[in-house]
Amino acid sequence: LVTVLSNVSSVSAVDSAVSVYEFDTAEKVLVLTFDAGADRGYAPQILDTLRDEGVKATFGMTGHWAEQHPDLIQRMVNEGHHLMNHTWTHRSFTGRSTGQPALTAAERRDELVRTENLIREQTGVDLKPYFRPPYGDMDASVLRDIAANGYTVNVMWTVDSLGWRGLSENEIIKRVVDGATPGGDILMHVGGQSLDGPALPDMIQQLRDKGYRFATVDELYTGRVGPAQRFFPETGFEVKGNFMTYWNRFGGLPVFGYPITGERQEQGATVQYFERARFELRPGSWPERNDILLGLLGVEFTEGRSNQQPFQRVQASTSSNCTYYLETGHNLCFAFRDYWRTHGALPILGFPISEEFRENGVTVQYFERARFEWRPENAPPWDVLLAHFGRWKLEQ
Repeated sequence: LVTVLSNVSSVSAVDSAVSVYEFDTAEKVLVLTFDAGADRGYAPQILDTLRDEGVKATFGMTGHWAEQHPDLIQRMVNEGHHLMNHTWTHRSFTGRSTGQPALTAAERRDELVRTENLIREQTGVDLKPYFRPPYGDMDASVLRDIAANGYTVNVMWTVDSLGWRGLSENEIIKRVVDGATPGGDILMHVGGQSLDGPALPDMIQQLRDKGYRFATVDELYTGRVGPAQRFFPETGFEVKGNFMTYWNRFGGLPVFGYPITGERQEQGATVQYFERARFELRPGSWPERNDILLGLLGVEFTEGRSNQQPFQRVQASTSSNCTYYLETGHNLCFAFRDYWRTHGALPILGFPISEEFRENGVTVQYFERARFEWRPENAPPWDVLLAHFGRWKLEQ
């Protein structure tokens, strides 16, 4: 008998942080991030510019810098900027850029905890879950160690202004404006060695002239920035509010498809159907994911098939290319496993509820919320396609 699992509202502890270089949005929204670890530099001027321009930014500061400049830390918080942990001393966790030995897990923890405790004492702000690695140095062990301490988002960047390398104001502006992309993250520094501060007013103006607006890392990562609504002429339906931010943030067109209904009421919940999914708005259920749960369409479509061989529980595969899920008693292997891991995993696709098998001439595998189809004639990532469960549900 296949175990029917309800929609999850939490996920087991994360064992590795995710590295974020840019944010998945077609909107012209950028993040301005400033690292603070050297001197006071242009920090007051940068804050003045941001205030005058009405721009919110993200600051990654070392604990040592924050200890020396508590007035600036408090001002950042008072003026609505976002803070993230940049270690206590700016030591490379891997040693790659400094030629020093890699820090131990205990040393890494100390660098994180000392900084978060100081910022909490100064401002009451919790820096978790955002971490900016010194020098951008990271490896798998760093991602595991920071996650173990509550830092599950490793914030990288798409454009480095290179002000720290001595570029002129005009060179900095040109580099940033030319490299700007929707959802991009611009790395700058507050220190006096870099002319990022003096370049900032003209940079903001030129980016605005290209249609860009600005948000913080936290706003974009949590989906609190985005269009209020979007009309899809392909199907003639509009998506708005939490549904829109969730669609943008967690998969968009490749995972969910186009909207094929407007919002409607079903069994006491506001829902909306997409080609491959059903969004369910459940206020208070999962704030980190916009209070959206995905319908268990895979479970609904396979009701009554539990006695068929592919849906019966099996033993764990001994192959290193497979992962076994005791919750449902099925293996997930090779390309299907790769796709599952990179396209939302458990919260988006659910557990596997069948083994791979041939159905209508195609190799498929069913999940709680999806059916994978193996299409080797297509180039990756289109060699794995998702069934149009949303359309099928409406046609029932």
